[in-house]
Amino acid sequence: MTIAGRNKARLAAIFIILFIFLIAAAAILSILTTGKLDSNEIRLLKNETVPASMLPEFLYNLQFVKYSPAAVCFGIFTCSIFSLTLLIYIYFTFKKTHAIEISFFLVFIFSIGFESLRLIFPSYNFSGIALENIAFISRLVYFFRLAGIIALFISGIFAIKIITRQIFYVMFFGAFIAFSIVISIPVNNFAINRYFIADIKYSYSYTFIICAIAILACINYFFVYILKNSKEYLKASIMLTVITVGHWFLLYTSSFLNLIIGAALFLTGTVFYTKNIHNYHLWE
Repeated sequence: MTIAGRNKARLAAIFIILFIFLIAAAAILSILTTGKLDSNEIRLLKNETVPASMLPEFLYNLQFVKYSPAAVCFGIFTCSIFSLTLLIYIYFTFKKTHAIEISFFLVFIFSIGFESLRLIFPSYNFSGIALENIAFISRLVYFFRLAGIIALFISGIFAIKIITRQIFYVMFFGAFIAFSIVISIPVNNFAINRYFIADIKYSYSYTFIICAIAILACINYFFVYILKNSKEYLKASIMLTVITVGHWFLLYTSSFLNLIIGAALFLTGTVFYTKNIHNYHLWE
């Protein structure tokens, strides 16, 4: 893939996530203004008619450590914000620099934006959406979640530069693996869990797969450091560990404390990871 073609693909990804961000913004605005956050008898805003009473009720739900549906909503919404801003940041940082591993890392960043589709459930008040749509949206989120982690793992392999530069086929293969796993897992489309997504059967196996791939991705970059003897890749390996931990906090945000920790780790790790990879390719 040429640099021009790569940049066009990245621009397309930015516009897709921008579209998802607009949907998520409309959804969370609807949730906050109409009080549609109702799951298992939990309400974000109980008074939907008197604006003066909405602020105290909202502040009451902004509990720092305790589970808060408001925190879950904001955690989901920040996924599209982070995805969009980081895609733009990396696009301009690597606009004239060729780094194959960054292309796969961008797939990971791109996949995070689809987490914001979970806001569709509370915006429809959980009961006003068709069952088949619940299953479809949930599978879509699970697919991109797994595909993003697989892309993160593949990025470390490409950093060694032992594979062809025809990365599109490798991306397709990774997406096919993620699709095959997700489509084979039964989805319970009759209920939405506390993280605003349908539960899946064998959830422990799915979680184990994601954790194992994330750990292997971090180890991959450490092996790149050993092979290339480059301190940039050692730092990238450490930052990738920080990113995956922050990513986990964001996916399973249940309180504002989790949201703050996840956002800080994810943003810090991504910025320093990008800088280290850029510095290496700038001087190699």
